[in-house]
Amino acid sequence: MEHSTYYLDIQMYCQDKYINIATFDLNSCAKIVDELFNELQGENQVVGNRLLRINLMLNKAGNTAIVWRSINCTLDELAENSKIIIKKTFRTVNFD
Repeated sequence: MEHSTYYLDIQMYCQDKYINIATFDLNSCAKIVDELFNELQGENQVVGNRLLRINLMLNKAGNTAIVWRSINCTLDELAENSKIIIKKTFRTVNFD
């Protein structure tokens, strides 16, 4: 499997723009990262109280980061997503 540098940027909508509030480093293969992102709760569009955003970033050669996928979520969904991210990362690091 091809390895690249992936990370998740957690953003919050504040004063008419999104600001980064956390980053999860997912230095792993595309298949594992894609499986993880598919498990996360949220919507592709900003609706109602979904003012938190999770961007799956891919760091390409030359340190060029691109947004690969993105979802918007509520605070409760972000809490559940954080649990999912930490569990999957723990399993990947310890059992791969």
